[in-house]
Amino acid sequence: MAYTVNVAENVACWEVYPDETFDCGRPDPHVIESALKNRVREELKAVLEATLECERDAQIQALRYERGSLDRRDYRNGYRERELSTTLGSVSLRVPRARRPLSFTLFEAYKRRWAELDLLLLEAHIGGMSAREVGDRIAGLLGRKWSASTIAGLKERLVETLQGFRHHPLKDEYVALVIDGMYVGIKQCLERKRPVVAVIGVRADGSCDLLALRVCYSENSNEVEGLLRHIKERGVRGTNLQVITIDGDKGLEAAVYAVYGTVRIQDCTFHRINRIHRNANSKLRSRTMMKEAAAAIAESDPRRRRRCLKAFAEKWREKEPKAVECFERDIYRSFEAQCLPKPARTRCSTSGLCEGLFKQLRRRCRSIGHFETPQAVELYTLAIVAQKKWIGIPGRKHAAPLIEAFTHKS
Repeated sequence: MAYTVNVAENVACWEVYPDETFDCGRPDPHVIESALKNRVREELKAVLEATLECERDAQIQALRYERGSLDRRDYRNGYRERELSTTLGSVSLRVPRARRPLSFTLFEAYKRRWAELDLLLLEAHIGGMSAREVGDRIAGLLGRKWSASTIAGLKERLVETLQGFRHHPLKDEYVALVIDGMYVGIKQCLERKRPVVAVIGVRADGSCDLLALRVCYSENSNEVEGLLRHIKERGVRGTNLQVITIDGDKGLEAAVYAVYGTVRIQDCTFHRINRIHRNANSKLRSRTMMKEAAAAIAESDPRRRRRCLKAFAEKWREKEPKAVECFERDIYRSFEAQCLPKPARTRCSTSGLCEGLFKQLRRRCRSIGHFETPQAVELYTLAIVAQKKWIGIPGRKHAAPLIEAFTHKS
């Protein structure tokens, strides 16, 4: 039971009449949502059509029913129907026509979607959904379904961005490089796995950029050496470069010394600790060893760190000789990053910067399986970087869209 309430305009009180009552059930939220969506689309349709009418009048230099205008450039020629998809839903517009072609600022010729919607579809695809899933999921929100070929076509627009990224000039301002690779399956290579190698540059303040990205045939020294030489030709001469972080691969090490012979090699501490688990006789015991080794390496004081590492080795040498021997081998190479400023030191002690990118790439592999071509892997990885705030792309702002312009017709 409720009272009816009359609210007069521009007054500070409500007029309540207790003798007038009515019964009403609780409204269905889905009905309200549907009504709001329909109302928003109706208002959007009215605003867009009014804008189109104004643009047509401006181009033909005459209002409706105007006669004898000396500045008239053309004559009206009815309307045509145009379906336009927006982030508020799909609307059917009556687009004005003239005897000569007209151009409108709301959309380009033959265009059926707003650029904002294209960007939404592309980012959903990159975020982990397959092309078919994107069309189905977004259809439930915006009232229209898009095919998988449409989503794949949007991804192809990233090719120009990829080409610009490969040849963009670089500044010689990086104090460290982080190099790592990840194997992904590619259908063009008969579903065999090939490594995608990423090179990330780190500045003294801790900020970082993706400098190079390439799908190689293997992680041998020749291919990675060519990638590093290309980075050097683009501007990273190595004047300020002090440390290059790798995962301990001998091929990467040979490539680094062939291009930047004066830098120091930082072995990834994460990979060093993981080798304990691979070489331990007891996997259950290896977990305790890994925790103790990580705590010893994390010590900030050098003297205390050396004592902790020595105590760790003496404690486990008898029970796990192979794991301890592998852990101690060239362990000094895991502390070369200590010469860097503190913001950069924490980022360069491991290859975690590259692993952050590969983590999302693995998620995409679980969703779609093998990639079609090596270029598809590079496009996905570049698009992932463009969405991240902690890493940049040289020559590109963090807030810039993935695709500058859309000319898709479907």
